[in-house]
Amino acid sequence: MGYIVGAIAGVAAGLACVLAVGGIPGIISGLAVAALLYVGAGQLLKPERRLAGVAASMLPDGEAASERIDAAYDLVRAISARRGKVRDGRVAREIDDLIRDIQALIACVEEQPTTYRRLAHFLSTYADQCLRMLDGYLGVERMGTSALLEGAHEDALDALAALQGVAQGELARATGRRAAEVETSSDAIVRLMEMDGYLPDRSEGAGADTKRRDAAPASDAVRGGN
Repeated sequence: MGYIVGAIAGVAAGLACVLAVGGIPGIISGLAVAALLYVGAGQLLKPERRLAGVAASMLPDGEAASERIDAAYDLVRAISARRGKVRDGRVAREIDDLIRDIQALIACVEEQPTTYRRLAHFLSTYADQCLRMLDGYLGVERMGTSALLEGAHEDALDALAALQGVAQGELARATGRRAAEVETSSDAIVRLMEMDGYLPDRSEGAGADTKRRDAAPASDAVRGGN
């Protein structure tokens, strides 16, 4: 939508320059103004990415996470383009599985931006190698002999399985970190409750919690009655 507004504003401003200046200089000025307005308005009016329900610019890691997410989507598109050229069905299925694993890692970062380093590591370490391997395999499919293709086929399957394992491992680390954060927060809450005099009863849930400071007067009242 932002680029549509920019295009309309650019055309209007460009025509105004042409009419105001006239001749070749007016046309050149009009084209320059139109291009600047198109790009500028498009960027300014472009909807901002939201991560974990919050505008990315409002998060400490929002910009870094957004850059890695964009790079990961570029990688998925590049892999998908090569997948469309693969003839072997098994290799194609393995590529589909790899794409799903990468998308799951992207979704994790979109939900928990602080885990973007796991995605960043996958991209910086394996993205170029992945595309290079696929390009090499496609070249063998197009021109290789049967014996050469058989070897390339097995190598491609092994490489794709390894890449899937890496993507799944990075996802496990990312989600594991989130689980660790939940555990740390839970432990902190329990400690605060205990400092405040509460005794959480884990066997019956939060509704069964009791408070020490309330229990002491009750026992005093019983002793006083005796």
